Amino acid sequence: MLFALQKIVKLENILPLTSRCNLRCIFCSNTQNPRGVKVFSLPPLPLPLAKRLLPFLNPRRKIVIGEAASRITEGEPLTHPDFWKILEMIRNLYPETPLQITTNGTLLDREAVQRLKNFLPLEVNLSLNSAAPAGRWLLMGDRGERALLVAELLGRAGVTYHGSIVALPHLVGWEDLRSSCRFLEASGAATIRLFLPGFTKLAPPPLRFPPEVMYRELEIFWREERASLGVPLLLEPSFVSDVEANFLAELAGVIPGSPAARAGLRKGDIVKTVHGRGVRSRVDAFQLIQASRCPVLEIERGGVLAALSFRKRKGAGGGVVMAWDLDWGVVEKVKRVIRSCRGRRVLVLTSEWGYPWLKKVLPEWEKTGAEVHLVAVPNRFFGGSIACAGLLTTVDFRRALRAAICVAGRDFDLVLLPAAAFDFRGKDLLGKHYSLLRYQTGAAVELV
Repeated sequence: MLFALQKIVKLENILPLTSRCNLRCIFCSNTQNPRGVKVFSLPPLPLPLAKRLLPFLNPRRKIVIGEAASRITEGEPLTHPDFWKILEMIRNLYPETPLQITTNGTLLDREAVQRLKNFLPLEVNLSLNSAAPAGRWLLMGDRGERALLVAELLGRAGVTYHGSIVALPHLVGWEDLRSSCRFLEASGAATIRLFLPGFTKLAPPPLRFPPEVMYRELEIFWREERASLGVPLLLEPSFVSDVEANFLAELAGVIPGSPAARAGLRKGDIVKTVHGRGVRSRVDAFQLIQASRCPVLEIERGGVLAALSFRKRKGAGGGVVMAWDLDWGVVEKVKRVIRSCRGRRVLVLTSEWGYPWLKKVLPEWEKTGAEVHLVAVPNRFFGGSIACAGLLTTVDFRRALRAAICVAGRDFDLVLLPAAAFDFRGKDLLGKHYSLLRYQTGAAVELV
């Protein structure tokens, strides 16, 4: 277990503290897993073990606490009895590294918020979900209003925080969603993230809904609200059709008071170049901005080009907010693997969420001279609304591979799978290694 924890910490820069949680959110995925899923519940990490894991963190990347790490179920980090001691240990070892803490906020109070200021640079992801007592009780089983007070306290204390809402308007109503967004804006949230909830085939009936219909309704709501809110509002995941997918590096928003805002950047600006280099996607643009202390941008606003720059901390976005599209590093890696494996007939298996984006870059991969086929893999194992790469299993890939070979009428010599579906050992959520697929096709199988 120690080796696995060390690898997880090193690869993801997440320090998992505990799987315990003080709330019972109805949308929590932990109760919806089909039999056979290999996830682990972590008791509070002993202090000596936490100390042994700290050297595996990368001080040049943000250190994350309170989010899911690989196969470990996430919990509420403030339930850990030594939470503050561990924060002190991290800060003593890495005095300048930014920290990110994801919490439901119910175990914070005025004194705790003041203590957080001792660990700056630090930001909080506050999982609010609803600002109404009735909504909080229905969604989270939370009778108190401490999290609402905490949102206001964080804003007043100058601790940067981002609010998040798992959107279930069919249960709490659209007005609950709207008032929760307005509450977070008024309470000083830097950004607000609106999540389309995922549910599996084992979810109880009240949690089920037609995913695409719900997403389109949320998209309408998001477009209306983002026009009137004074802080960036993001809808995640970013689902688009083949026609809608584009890599225009448009700003979803700018955090008020940030370096980017002071430099004059606005929502709707399109980043064309960073330090003179053309950007290939929103993720590419954001990564280039992150990597520089003083990014120099060429932007387009209303059809007019302009240049501007701003100073910020290296590794931070400086207040620039963009919706996720495609990490161009994946595009380049696919090309490298095709060339190194000398693939001629290549099958790329991807998630339903990822398909529209990857379809746009097929011409890039075909520059290798290979015949490239792209197939979206439905998630039959989890079912429900699950459509991301990280929850696909070898069961799903095997079925999709068999169908693709049948449609093509012949085998492929190279099959590429999304690395997000597998852990550092190459095993999926069922504990099955991706190499098992080689027996089905005889082709080389690689992760990208």
